[in-house]
Amino acid sequence: MPEESVQKKDVLWQILGNEYRVLNVPHYKMNLEEYFDIDVTFKLAMIRDLMITNEIPKTVNFEEIADFTF
Repeated sequence: MPEESVQKKDVLWQILGNEYRVLNVPHYKMNLEEYFDIDVTFKLAMIRDLMITNEIPKTVNFEEIADFTF
């Protein structure tokens, strides 16, 4: 992902009455659409699963956990 095009946003899921949030998730825009890099997408899925099973907090900063090995 080219550094100059990287932006950050918060991702929020509401699942079964619980709110899960990942802060500062890198993404980029192309043709007025937002896209996540495939590696970011995989990490988000793993982070979401860990949140749902209460293995990590319901709110995390992507920048702090992006380098973790899942």
